[in-house]
Amino acid sequence: MSDYRRAAAWAAIAQIRRAVQYSRSMLRDLTYAFRSIRQSPGFAAAVVISLALGIGANTAIFSLIDAVLWRLLPVQDPAGLWVAGDGVTFQQYKTMRDGNRVADLAAFSTVRLNVSVDGGIEPTADGQLVSGNYFSLLGVKPAIGRSIGLEDDRVPNGHPVAMLGYGYWKRRFGLAPSVLGRTISISGAPFTIIGVTPPEFFGVEVGVNPDIFIPEMMQPTAMPAFENLLENPIIFRTWLTAVARLKPGVHPAQAAAALEPLWLEGFPQGRGPKSALFPASHLVLNSASTGLTELRRQFSQPLYVLMAIAGIVLLIACANIANLLLARSTARRAEFAVRLALGAGRWRLIRQLLIESVALASLGGLCGVLLARLATRLLVLYISSGRTPVALDLNPNSRILGFTAAISIATGVLFGMAPALRAARIDIWPALKNLGNLLNRGHGGLEPRKVLAAAQVALSLVLLVGAGLFVRSLQKLNGNDFGVSRESVLIARVEPKGSDQRNIPGTTARLDRIYRDLLNRVQEIPGVRAASLGQASPTTPNPGAADRVMLPSGETIYIPMVMLYPNYFATIGVPLVEGREFESADLAESAPAACIVNEAFVRLMSPSEDPIGKPCFTGRRPNVHDTTGERYLPSPEPYRIVGVAKDSRYTNPAGEPRPTIYTTFLQTPTGRGQMVLHVRVGGEPRSVIPRLREEILRIDRTLPSFDIHTLGQEMDAALVQQRLVAMLSSLFGGLALLLASVGLYGLLAFGVAQRTGEMGIRMAIGAKPGDLIWMILREAFVLVLAGAIVGVPVALGAARLVGSRVSGLLFGLKATDPATILMAALLLLAVSGVAALLPARRASRVDPMSALRNE
Repeated sequence: MSDYRRAAAWAAIAQIRRAVQYSRSMLRDLTYAFRSIRQSPGFAAAVVISLALGIGANTAIFSLIDAVLWRLLPVQDPAGLWVAGDGVTFQQYKTMRDGNRVADLAAFSTVRLNVSVDGGIEPTADGQLVSGNYFSLLGVKPAIGRSIGLEDDRVPNGHPVAMLGYGYWKRRFGLAPSVLGRTISISGAPFTIIGVTPPEFFGVEVGVNPDIFIPEMMQPTAMPAFENLLENPIIFRTWLTAVARLKPGVHPAQAAAALEPLWLEGFPQGRGPKSALFPASHLVLNSASTGLTELRRQFSQPLYVLMAIAGIVLLIACANIANLLLARSTARRAEFAVRLALGAGRWRLIRQLLIESVALASLGGLCGVLLARLATRLLVLYISSGRTPVALDLNPNSRILGFTAAISIATGVLFGMAPALRAARIDIWPALKNLGNLLNRGHGGLEPRKVLAAAQVALSLVLLVGAGLFVRSLQKLNGNDFGVSRESVLIARVEPKGSDQRNIPGTTARLDRIYRDLLNRVQEIPGVRAASLGQASPTTPNPGAADRVMLPSGETIYIPMVMLYPNYFATIGVPLVEGREFESADLAESAPAACIVNEAFVRLMSPSEDPIGKPCFTGRRPNVHDTTGERYLPSPEPYRIVGVAKDSRYTNPAGEPRPTIYTTFLQTPTGRGQMVLHVRVGGEPRSVIPRLREEILRIDRTLPSFDIHTLGQEMDAALVQQRLVAMLSSLFGGLALLLASVGLYGLLAFGVAQRTGEMGIRMAIGAKPGDLIWMILREAFVLVLAGAIVGVPVALGAARLVGSRVSGLLFGLKATDPATILMAALLLLAVSGVAALLPARRASRVDPMSALRNE
């Protein structure tokens, strides 16, 4: 062996020996750390609980962010999935699917299905209409049975088969394998169950867990309220989502360029790209690897805000624990001095203390993961609002576990560094002579523990101001200015067969007869005070059609038009400030064109004039008895205002009232005919629901059995984003306040214990108990004032940043609202005063003779 190789071998052996020795040394330090933790169970429990709350809060919010924004779909090669545009018609999908050579395309559409098992009436189920190649393109195998295939999706209404979602199979059929071959009723038609999806599969839309999958060719049967969307529909409706998997070697831009001409063929003349309805000029392929979801748009920004708040809570916990460790290191000064005197290096002592801190943080992280699993499930239930279930995969993955491990180690180093560095600077001989207590009693200056306590106060004030802003904003959203009375009004969607097909001759007159009959039946139910039908509910994304209205300036704008039946405003509790409501006479075919507007419309159009009788707009009127294909007739006269309704945020719960025009069902030029039934009751709303559902089903036994709930529940669902942020920010703010007060109490209690001799001397020379109490309280208030001086500007800056970046979280007040800041400061001062009073009272009870004797 050459000298070079021999030297390299000896170097490698030496390196291995050093690694083994270092590992043994680290193992000894870790063993000593856990022994030290076991010897101080009370201290360890306080640290672990504080960290579990902070790390658990961060892990819970991070888990939601991961599930909503980052987690890959549980399908084969999710990175290879793309979605074509925002939505397509069946004709567009078919043309692109059959006419391209760059990608394989599948399609789906999420719908509500009216399902009946064994003839019973059941709530509507979440369903998806899927193309025959949907499951094969995603690479999803059934749990039992078979998947929907191409042979099931060739002929319209030709193959009434269904696949069950695993959750629905478990919930409704108890995982019974005998479900295969059973028949269920969907919209009154029999469907045969052929398979069940695997438990981890929820489709392409994150947060939605479909109960039933059926072939898209069954659309006319499954969606009786809509027209046949497969063959030349009257209404141009982009009801399908097209999912693509590119051919090998094809770039997304190439695929989009090849698919775009086929996509353009499906647009009606005058309604294609760059028109008012479709401003997009090109077909774009967007990655679908993490799925599609409305939750991403609704909750991504609030979740990041909550993540920042949870991070501040963790910083406060770290400051609190650092204070505890500083106090504990004072009690261990003799131990540290002995170790240094026996030859231990100061770096070795620092490493030992950091290992103890990281060990405590690791225990807190483990408890935090368990706490986060419970918290995330509770948060998902809260987001679901009980009526719109949200299904998310919240199982910890490598990203979540890595995040928790990283913040556990980081927090361990963060709160352990200051105590470790301070312990390493210990003066050995005074500590060995037990003089450490006397030499380190100084209570003036910027001691590390006081700086940490002031930092806790500052961060707590930031969170309290934020929580106050979010809570007050939610109170304003829920306040009396909403414009409607909520708890005594029930609402339910009503979608008779063909209700989305008013353009078909004779449909409008038929729907009008159904709706009038329904209102007559409902008004006879005991306990019902009033009933009406309106087009919109608070969670309706589009409250109605829109018509062009010319402003006094000559500018033309689009204003929403909402179709109603008489007695609508009295039913939902919105008063009319002028004029009258619609009456039965307004429903006659020959009745003059009438409309009601809100105050916002009057302020926009003619704030200084009496609006009653004024022309509102000139438009077309539906041809109720259309038999010639002429669906709309020119209006012989303009619509005239007969009433002005008080402003309300009914269809815009998180915003200001918008100018709105209300017209009757027969006079609204729109192809949509679905309505929302509003019922005001005099007693307990729940007692009316069974009878109300019975009257709705008398219209048609195949009607979808939509949930019937109060207007308050509907509005709470519409404000779920604001309620979530207000609730969690209040919870985190309260936790921060608790940690800060505990830290302040610990600091003052430790100071009182250190200064027992000083207290005894003061008492001996004539100080009164009240003087000592005021001295301790003064120290506490100085710390609180220092924290507030730092915290208020930080809170204002953070509030401005959140208010400018995250829309909809602050309503009716500014980020610099002085009342909120004042209330937060007073609350912090009061809690800090209580925390300081306990050690102050202890100081006032010091016995001078005992204190001096101990010294």
